[in-house]
Amino acid sequence: MAARILKLAALVALIGFTSSRLIAEPKAGEVHLGPDLEVRWLRPAHWLHVSRDAQGIPANGMLVRTARGLVLVDTGWSADQTERLLAWSRSALGGRVREAIVTHSHNDRTGGLAALVRHHIPVVALDLTADRLRQGGAVAAPERLFTAAEAVRADPLGFEAFYPGAGHAPDNIVVWFPGERILFGGCLVKAEAAPDLGNVADADLAHWPSAVDAVRARYPEAAVVVPGHGPIGTLQALVHTVDLLRARAAATPGGGR
Repeated sequence: MAARILKLAALVALIGFTSSRLIAEPKAGEVHLGPDLEVRWLRPAHWLHVSRDAQGIPANGMLVRTARGLVLVDTGWSADQTERLLAWSRSALGGRVREAIVTHSHNDRTGGLAALVRHHIPVVALDLTADRLRQGGAVAAPERLFTAAEAVRADPLGFEAFYPGAGHAPDNIVVWFPGERILFGGCLVKAEAAPDLGNVADADLAHWPSAVDAVRARYPEAAVVVPGHGPIGTLQALVHTVDLLRARAAATPGGGR
């Protein structure tokens, strides 16, 4: 009888473990959290979130499971989208976001900061990003994860943040997840099919190519590259970004010099 009870207990434990795994690791696919927000499975323990602004422009971010909790890379365009994303992470992934990192100060990266503040989720960023948000009157400026002078920060949660210099914005960083060789390029990197550079109002067009080259040199083994907008790709996205920059320079009077 005792042996049967032990077997039954083991079976119940196995079923419970399997069920928790199914909850914690949603199958590959796409989950719609409204007409302006979706989550897509990217790799084991890595999910892409795509939010859209009022004009329908999509912006990419990530949710990543680590041994010490979930990491959010960039918010949605809005606090409401970010609230829905946090709720989904709790129900579908069975955990709380331990930390959020924002990759530069523009609204497509930081528009949901208020939701993170409400949930007491620590937010980290490059010092330049924290300073720009503070000066712009953000609801709460992120903590400084590292400085532009340091350029690189290996975070205890298992990712590396790298500042290659100005490009799309003065403060753009990329985030590297070595386990699955995923590079979150953010808005420094254009999608492989992007027809142009998009918003360049804050860009350093002269330095942008060397910033992309620095990222490519540091992460040559990247298998997946996530641009700030548009479909995910490969290292070809970095090559395409530089090609777009060269084409713009060549078409600009005096830009080819």
